Amino acid sequence: MSDLKIQHILTLAQLLSKGARHNFVQITTSSLGKSLKKSQQAASKHILELENGGFIDRLMTGRKLSIKITQKGYSELIKLHSVLGFSLNLSPPHIELTGSVISGLGEGSYYMSLKGYTKQFKVKIGYIPFPGTLNIKLNQLQNIQQLDDLDSIIVDPFSDGKDIWLV
Repeated sequence: MSDLKIQHILTLAQLLSKGARHNFVQITTSSLGKSLKKSQQAASKHILELENGGFIDRLMTGRKLSIKITQKGYSELIKLHSVLGFSLNLSPPHIELTGSVISGLGEGSYYMSLKGYTKQFKVKIGYIPFPGTLNIKLNQLQNIQQLDDLDSIIVDPFSDGKDIWLV
C-alpha cells in the first residue's frame, strides 16, 4: 500500500460512503470535517493532499465542491479491505496454554449428563461430549485473557421442572 496517512484513508472511506466511487459528489469541507470529527481546515487539507496524490478528482463549480475517488484511490481502499478482511477473519491455528491439571469437585459428569445440557451440546456443537470436565489451572493471567478474546458458545441455563440449572 502507498504512504496514505490514516486521516486520508478515513477521508476516502467517508467519500466512498457518500457515493464518490463512480460519481462526483457535492460536499462541503465543513460537512466532511464534521463527519470526520475534524475541523473544516483539516478536511480541506486532506482534500488537497488526496488530490495532489492522485487519489481523488476535485471539481469546483463556483463555490461548490464536487469530489470523485480515482482508480488509484479506490485501489488503495480495496487493498486495505483485503488486508483487514484477511486479518480479521483469521482465527489462530492454535493457542498455547500452560497450566496444571487439577482435581475438581467430582460433579462434572453429573452436570454434563443433564438432559438440558446434552440437548444444547448436540444443537450448538454438533455432538454430545464425554460426560466430564477437565479442570486446568492456568499459569498466567495472559492465558486467561487469550481465551476471553475467542468466540464462545454459550450454554443457556434451563429448568427440569424441579430445579433451575445455571452454568
